[in-house]
Amino acid sequence: MGSNNHVVSIIVPVYNAEAYLKNCVDSILSQTYENIEVILVNDGSTDKSGRICEEYKKIDHRVKVIHQKNSGPSVARNKGLDAATGTYIQFVDADDKVEPDMTRKLVEAMEQRENIQLVVCGFNETDGFMVSRNVPFIEGVYSKKEFLNFFGRLFRHSFIGYLWNKLYDTEFIRKFRIYFRENIDLGEDLLFNLEYLEVCNQIAIIKDQLYGYLVQQNSNSLTKIYRNNLLDIQQMLLQRMREFLIKNGKYTEENKIFIEMLYASSIISYLDSLFHIDNHLGSYDRKKQIQEIIDSEIVIKNINYFYRGSIQQQLIGFLIRYRMSSLIYCFFKIKNILRYKTKGLFYLLKSLNRISSHQ
Repeated sequence: MGSNNHVVSIIVPVYNAEAYLKNCVDSILSQTYENIEVILVNDGSTDKSGRICEEYKKIDHRVKVIHQKNSGPSVARNKGLDAATGTYIQFVDADDKVEPDMTRKLVEAMEQRENIQLVVCGFNETDGFMVSRNVPFIEGVYSKKEFLNFFGRLFRHSFIGYLWNKLYDTEFIRKFRIYFRENIDLGEDLLFNLEYLEVCNQIAIIKDQLYGYLVQQNSNSLTKIYRNNLLDIQQMLLQRMREFLIKNGKYTEENKIFIEMLYASSIISYLDSLFHIDNHLGSYDRKKQIQEIIDSEIVIKNINYFYRGSIQQQLIGFLIRYRMSSLIYCFFKIKNILRYKTKGLFYLLKSLNRISSHQ
């Protein structure tokens, strides 16, 4: 069983999170595993987040605070890694919460036998109304080779790409100089985990749902922030996963199908982004980019993988196969009109609910 001897460094990048930060830090400081250091990296916040960090530093000696100019979460996490003195590393996002026994259970799983370098746990996901419970479909201790047999399924269920449902070995991070890439703002978590998995010997998986992930309406996701280089970033991440699996001899049928289905999903995301509210392209340029997708040799080569996905993917795959660019244009235009109208109604109902709850 895990002892309370090893310090766990919990790194929290903080940017304009005053509405959630106290709940987050309180949940960390309430851990039943008390031998922790909490590293709050204030990433140039313009609200009261920096002041809140300093207040916690005064009332609990386990809290460290780093202030930096706004440079993004990757730079903030790297600063946290450099400052960490713990045997193990946890990452927590400033708008999320952790269960009281999260650190204890992660440490116990890490120390149940020698040569475990990574622990993965379940988590709960909420938008403030509904809660989605995410439980790993496997548990126990696996060699890297065994673990990668399930890579596609684990990734699909969000157990590969995130940082915050894991415990890392600080010595391994330092020995192999594993840091976050600071020149991208999408998929940096995944790239970090792939580098880390590359040097792992054994991975422990526990089914306990120990982390509470809050889905923000303004979160840094594919559909909420417009990126004109979205397709390039997605292709880079997919290629990195292919290379990782090929290098480890695990680009097997199931994992290959998953990667290529993910490629189909990336095309859907890209087409969706052409009609994002912050994308100011005219209809001519949107239609031109749709035509480029239809004419792409890679898309044509992988068209059958569209038919393995959702109804939307199957429909777009059919329209691409038969070169119906005008119908693709109409589909995504109408979809995004409906999305933003529905989102406005959602915010209205949410505001009315808040007002009524305070009366």
